[in-house]
Amino acid sequence: MCGIVGGVGKISFRDYLLNGLRSLDYRGYDSAGLAYSKDGEIKLYKTVGRVDDLDKITPHFSGADAGIAHTRWATHGVPSTINAHPQVSMKSYFYIVHNGVVENFKALKKKLSTKGYVFKSETDTEVVADLLEFYFLQSNDPLMAMKKSIADIEGSFACAILIKGYDELYFMKRSSPLLIGVGKDANYLASDAVPMVKYANKFIDVDDDVYGYIMPSEVHLYKDGKEIAPSYVERNVEECNFDLCGYPHFMLKEIEESPSIIRRLIDNYYNGTKFTFDSRIVKAIATSDDIVFLACGTSHYASMLGVEYMHFLGKRSESYIASEWAYYPVVTAKKPVFILLSQSGETADLIACQKYINENGLTNIAITNSRGSTIDRKATFSLLLYAGLEVAVASTKSYDAQVTILAMLVAAVTKSTNAIRHLRNLTSAIEDIISRKEEIHEIAKKMVNARDAFFVGRGYDNEAALECALKLKEISYIHAEAYAGGELKHGPIALIEKETPVIGLISDPISASALRNNLEELKSRGASIFIVSTKALKAENDNFVINDVKPYLAAVAKVTFGQYLSYYVALEKGLPIDKPRNLAKSVTVQ
Repeated sequence: MCGIVGGVGKISFRDYLLNGLRSLDYRGYDSAGLAYSKDGEIKLYKTVGRVDDLDKITPHFSGADAGIAHTRWATHGVPSTINAHPQVSMKSYFYIVHNGVVENFKALKKKLSTKGYVFKSETDTEVVADLLEFYFLQSNDPLMAMKKSIADIEGSFACAILIKGYDELYFMKRSSPLLIGVGKDANYLASDAVPMVKYANKFIDVDDDVYGYIMPSEVHLYKDGKEIAPSYVERNVEECNFDLCGYPHFMLKEIEESPSIIRRLIDNYYNGTKFTFDSRIVKAIATSDDIVFLACGTSHYASMLGVEYMHFLGKRSESYIASEWAYYPVVTAKKPVFILLSQSGETADLIACQKYINENGLTNIAITNSRGSTIDRKATFSLLLYAGLEVAVASTKSYDAQVTILAMLVAAVTKSTNAIRHLRNLTSAIEDIISRKEEIHEIAKKMVNARDAFFVGRGYDNEAALECALKLKEISYIHAEAYAGGELKHGPIALIEKETPVIGLISDPISASALRNNLEELKSRGASIFIVSTKALKAENDNFVINDVKPYLAAVAKVTFGQYLSYYVALEKGLPIDKPRNLAKSVTVQ
């Protein structure tokens, strides 16, 4: 999981490379480096830490021909200067930054060792650099070296490459995002549009097993030794804009953007009288005999609500964690439709699932926040979340957008416009929570010293509890779990100790009484109980009461509470809220 920035031509390289890395640094990284070519020589600077640390050790320079830069999230080898990118081949011909995982790097390393290669780092990237160099020295042809290397490599890679003595910027790609930006008197390359959006006026998404090079006014793409024509994709500048706008943290800003995003989704998929989804999408869902959701993390918890919605339609439906389904695919229906949820559209596990689905000729609908992303482009049909760039590592507004669009899809199938009124009530409820966030802050202060915490709910609230627990783990580093109310007595209750925080979520009259009984059982064993209810179901001494929302959407309001709770606990603990340890925003490795 890495960030790549590169370019060639009339560019102020130091500013472009460092600022480009800063624009990607929200993803969460542990080391950084850059290299640039000038007059046939290559200069290299890298360090452990963030981009500011790299800035301190990089001298001012001008007149470079091409440059590459990288922020790394360690996969092979601990965070260290030696393991940081760019990695350099043994004879210093190739300087390479790499995003992805080379699954057979040990076998390649052994092969190269027999040819006299000695390795300095623990990375799979150094092996790729040496493999390229090995083939290059046989042919003196960079394109042939890349073609042969691609044939040898198993796994994923997006590589930007400088070669000693060459002015061009080379690249190769498989199953990991890589985008070319076309500008004036310069061309650019990055793992995300964000670093390039101010400089490029059109973009090329590099397809799998494509390699080539860029020059200041030329782009050359190859596959299997043959040059291919580029295909241009759009990138919305607004989607690439990130600014705190006066907020202390992106997470807080993004929580509070949710009402406007729900309204934006209504505006984009409802014209005032009917839904405007592609009729083929609605028909595919309506005629399917199984709706299968595939997602990871927060998106998986959103998809669990989607399963409930499809059950409302009378559909067979299930949700799988993409990282598992990719290895153990399950297709048991005659006419399944797969719904793939991904904020980034570049989630490696989900891309692997989509590849299997497409190879078997099955219908898949991508729901993503990134137009032109791999999952968006490879889907049978695609729907955009219109949530704008999400910078904080912990996803917030994207969850709300995903649930909203799933609810609207079901409404489109049933041709019921009542969902629009329900969604507008939801936005009002979230806005009320925003206006009372300091009440949640006070609850958070009581949980700062907790070692463990539990969220409990029933029905839709159980799905909300799962996402709330994930947020608390991600941001505050408190061990948190979620359980259906009735499951507590089947084991988890043994973990309850004096003053263990338990947050009960109550929004459905069917199970409200039963859940209150479950919470009493925990209270009698010493737990500190915090109840979040809706106005229609509130009881005396409930800790936070949310405006009434239809139960199928109330989970979103409960999750908003959980987002704020996690934020304020982390704030009180002085933790790096937008960039929690060990996590990266876009998970581009399996």
